[in-house]
Parts: sequence; C-alpha cells; structure tokens
Amino acid sequence: MNTIATWIIRFRKFLLVFFILASVAGLLLSTQVKVNYNLQDYVPEDAESTKALHVMEEEFDQAIPNVRLYVPDVTPVEALAVKEEILRIPQVSGVMWLDDFLDMKEPLEMQDPKVVEGFYDGGALYQVTTDLDDAPQTMHRLQEIAGEGGAVEGQLIDLAMAQMAVNSEILMIMGFMIPLGLLILTLSTRSWMEPLILLATIGVAIFINMGTNILLDEVSFITQAVAAVLQLAVSMDYAIFLLHAREEYLAQGFDRSESMRLAIIKSSNAILASSMTTVLGFLALIFMSYRIGSDMGIVLAKGVVFSLVSVIFFMPTLMLAIDETLQKTAHRSFLPSFKGLGAFIAKYAVWLLIIGLLFPVAFLAQNKNDFMYGMSDYGAGSKESVDREFIMDRFGRYLSMALMVPQGDWGREYELHEELRSMDEVIAITSYQTEVGRLIPSDILPQDQLSMLLSDNYSRIILTVNSDKEGDQAFDLVDTIRDTARKYYGDAYHLIGESVVMRDMKTSINRDNVIVNGLAIASVWLVLLISFRSLSIPFLLILTIEGSIWINLAIPYVTGTRLAYIGYLIISTVQLGATVDYAILFTQHYLSNRIDNDKRKAIELTVNQTFATLITPAMILSLAGVILSIVSSLEVVSQLGTVLGRGAFLSFLMVNFFLPGLLYISDSLIEKTTWKVKFLRRSP
Repeated sequence: MNTIATWIIRFRKFLLVFFILASVAGLLLSTQVKVNYNLQDYVPEDAESTKALHVMEEEFDQAIPNVRLYVPDVTPVEALAVKEEILRIPQVSGVMWLDDFLDMKEPLEMQDPKVVEGFYDGGALYQVTTDLDDAPQTMHRLQEIAGEGGAVEGQLIDLAMAQMAVNSEILMIMGFMIPLGLLILTLSTRSWMEPLILLATIGVAIFINMGTNILLDEVSFITQAVAAVLQLAVSMDYAIFLLHAREEYLAQGFDRSESMRLAIIKSSNAILASSMTTVLGFLALIFMSYRIGSDMGIVLAKGVVFSLVSVIFFMPTLMLAIDETLQKTAHRSFLPSFKGLGAFIAKYAVWLLIIGLLFPVAFLAQNKNDFMYGMSDYGAGSKESVDREFIMDRFGRYLSMALMVPQGDWGREYELHEELRSMDEVIAITSYQTEVGRLIPSDILPQDQLSMLLSDNYSRIILTVNSDKEGDQAFDLVDTIRDTARKYYGDAYHLIGESVVMRDMKTSINRDNVIVNGLAIASVWLVLLISFRSLSIPFLLILTIEGSIWINLAIPYVTGTRLAYIGYLIISTVQLGATVDYAILFTQHYLSNRIDNDKRKAIELTVNQTFATLITPAMILSLAGVILSIVSSLEVVSQLGTVLGRGAFLSFLMVNFFLPGLLYISDSLIEKTTWKVKFLRRSP
C-alpha cells in the first residue's frame, strides 16, 4: 500500500481531474438508464406464473384486464357508448363489461344478479386491458373518462404511481439527505469544509455508480429509489476513517502531503475490511431466485466498490487541493468526549448482557410477521388510494385471471368450466363455452371474434374473482384453481394473474430466505476471520449484529404492522453488511487497548475512542432510513427506510452496550483463538 499511497500523492492533480470528469460522465449516462416498474418481471423464470405469461404472450395478442374503471350515473346504453370511447385510447387493447357476459336486450333485472352487481350499480364498472409501457399517460386519460365521481384502480395504476413517485421523489430524498447529512458531519468534524469534502467524495462515487447502471439491461424502481441514499449512508464511514487517520498524523507533526500518505496506508486496511463485509452482504442478494435481489445487490455492491475507490484515490487529492482552506475554516469538534459513558459501560458490561435474553424471543417473533409481497398501498389520502377503496367497497376486490388449457377437448373443458363457475369467489367467466358453446365448431366462426379466447394451441378462460391480490385467502384461491385445472389437464394448463404472480413471489422469496441470509453470514464471517485471524471474534461480532437484526424485524410483529417481505429480506443482508463495520472498529480498538490494559480499562478506553466516531455513520444511516420512510409514497420503499433507520440505530446501541460484555466474558477465549495476540494479564 506504501507504493500506491506514494503514487496517489505524486499524481494527485491527474486523479482529481479524472474523477471529476468520470462523475460528470456518470451523471449524464444515468439519465439513459432504463427503469423497470413491474415487480412481476422479477419473478423467477421457472415459476409457473412466468411460464404462463410467456405462453400467453406467444399465443394471444391481448393480455388480461389490468384496470378497473368506474363511470358514475350512466344508463346501460350510455355505458356501451363509454366502452367504445375507452377502446379508442391507443394503449387500450380490450374492455370487458356486461355485454360480454349477458344479452343486453334483456332487462338487467332478469339477468344473473351475481354478474350484474359486479359491473353495474347505477354506474358502470369496466375491466380494461392496457399496455403498461406508458402507464402515467394512460392513467390520466382513463381518469379523464371516469370524470368527477369516477374512479380507476388496478395494476396500471400501481405502475404509474411507482413511476411518478420515483421520478419526483429521488431529488426530494437527496434534497433532505444532503443538508441534514452536512449538519451531522459538521458536529463530528473539525473544519467547516470537511463535511463538503466527505459528501463530495461519496457523491462522485454515487454519480459513477449511477452512470455504470447503463451496463445493465435495466434497474428496478426500488433500486433506483434507494441506491443513491443507501450508498451515501453505508460508505460515509470509509471517508471518516481516512479523515481521522490524517488528523492523527497532522497532530504528530507530519507535513500535509506526508500525513495524507501515511493516513492512506493506515486506514486502507480498515476501509478494505469494512467495505468487503458490506460488498459481500450485498452480493448475497444475487443468489435470490426472486431477481430483484440480484438487481439491487449488483447496484449496491458496485456502489460500495466505487465509494472505496473514491475514498482512497479521490478524497486525498481533493483534500490536498484545498488544504489551505481546510486550515482557515478549522473549528473545534462539537461532540462531547463521552468519557463518562466509557466508564459506565465498562463497569456494567456484564450486566448489560441481559439484552441477549431478547434474542431468542425476537428470532421467533420476526419469523411470525404478517408479510405483504406486492407494492401495497399508495399515499394516504391520494386520489388513487381513494379510488381503489371506493371501487373495492362498492364492487368488491375483483381480479382477473387467465387460465389456458389445451384446446380441442370441449367436453373436458366444459366440465372444468362448470366446476370453476361453482366456486363462490368466481364472479364471471369469459370463455369459448360462454361466447359460443361447446357444440358449435370454432372453425365456422370469424377468427377475430375468437382470438381473445382461442389460439392454435390453447383455449383461454378469463375468470373474474372476488379476491385480494395477496393474503392467505387469495393464495388459497390460486391453489384451488390450479388444483382444479390439474385434475382435468395435468400439468398442461397455465394460470396467470396478479394474485398468481404474488403467490409465486411468496414461494420464491420464502425459499430465498435461508439461502441469502446464510450466504451473507458466511461471507461476512469469512472476511472477519481473515481480518482478525481469529476463530472466536467473527462469532461474537455476527451475534451482536444479528441480534440487532432480529430485534429490528420483531418490532413489526409486536406492533401488528404488515411488513413488506422484500424489505424484510433485503434488510437482513443490508443491516448486517453495513453495520458490522461498527463492531469491527470497536473490536480493533479493544484488541489494541487490551495489550497494555486490563479488560475493564480496555473497554472504557475503547468506548471513549470509538463512540464519537461510530455515532456519525450510525446517525447518517438512520437519517437515510427516516428520510426514505417519510418522503417515499411507495409503501415498499417507505418500509425499507423504516427498518433500515431503526436497524442502524439498534446496531449502534448493540455494539456499544452489548458487545463490550461479550468481549469481557470472552477475553481469554479471544486470546487463545486469535493468532499472535497477547493480552496484558493483570487482575482488574
């Protein structure tokens, strides 16, 4: 590292210009990155719903309805005219209403009330099939047709809201994060310019990371919404490590350039160890079969790598370029010494281990959370939220599903059709059986009338069901329909719909849980093993952070809050990778202090030396979570922010109040299981 540090100092002007140009290029390229707002696209390729979607796209030109549109105060005749108006929207490929199920020449009072009530109550409820590529524009056009007192809800609205939220809220999130982050950094630095240098260092890395996303086919809207603020929050401590190392050498009398060179050498090992745990924690997400994990894992992992590179190669050049300004704007640190806290924790370290009694309870509780698997709610009070509740209250929680079975055996299809019709949750069925009848050959009818229901290989049955998108009842209904289709067609059928996708999403995510968490823990354990050359220390550090994760994820269970499973799974790896750095720094100081001090004094000194250093990145990470939670109107992003902010705070508390006791009672074990470590042996 000595050679690299010398090279950085020698070529600092070149490096400064290079990183500035790279960040500008990254910022420009980031505007061309494609963002995917459809969570369905990330369900595993081998999932039944994914296979069904591919079959439907190959066999049929028209998808299943993805919007419900309510127009108030129209007669049946007027409703038919509105249907034609909806069909004239370029993005609309189909509209289903009563005329697709009933003979409109007959009075509605004489028709099947179960079907009528699902589509008409003095106003008309349409099931609309739209293209999802331009969701916001299509949503606004449908809202215009619905008019005052009308309502629109469905998958299209989910995607439109996600797209508009991400586009409008990213700048807002960073707009809150930057000034508040500057305030926190100002408290812990010794120059008014240092917070700007720290933000500029990580900011350059963020721009480069955002630009290199263009090398990926696309990124998910969740990744787009959280990547920048998470990268800033989890890697700020690397820059702080380097800053504090340089201050130590300046205090020893070294000149500006030499103090920076020595600081690079001293801090690089700690920065590498900390960044590797974070990178490997993020990379564990790649092994999720639910591919949004891979999407987020790759972006966040390379973001941390760019932050590491920026801290080692760019930050020194920037500091040396404005070194005189740094000295002119110097001020005292605004943080207290925390010396009394160190003495308190050292005195009661063993008693504080009682916190560990929460671990088994929290571990069991966090596995009993009530999970949601989709994007969930819109912002409270928004028009879209009001529209959805209005339609669901008046007409029920109707969804559309498409069941595709091999065509040709009309007798078998008729039996399946009748069994499906008998289900309480099935409101209406559109199929060849309902439109034509099983006794009339399909080849004597115009193909354009049957293209929605028949292809060369499949007969498509469109079900309208009264069901939520997700939940036990919704998933039980999906399983029942699948079992019924399997009874007649074996594995030759295909079922697709929003609740079907959610069902497969649940299956894949549940399967991912053990794999991803196991890989994250194993990879972090390996880095800790190499860094500390100890068999016991990795176990103690991981227990500390995992305990804080269990407590964090048990809180929604205790409060009765539904938790987005994506957030649950991601936070398990993000919190481990991002906050184990706190435990690493604390333990490094403890081992150093333990050489010349007894274990109680070593704990006291370690708390005094690290508390102020650790509180800054912990506050920044917690702040990032709080801002995501408050600003984002997307429930899944907001919840991720909530558990992230709470998790960073809990990890900080556990490192400072639980880990000292673990180190104290494991002192002899640590010495025996750590290579080339010799502690002072003296009675405390």
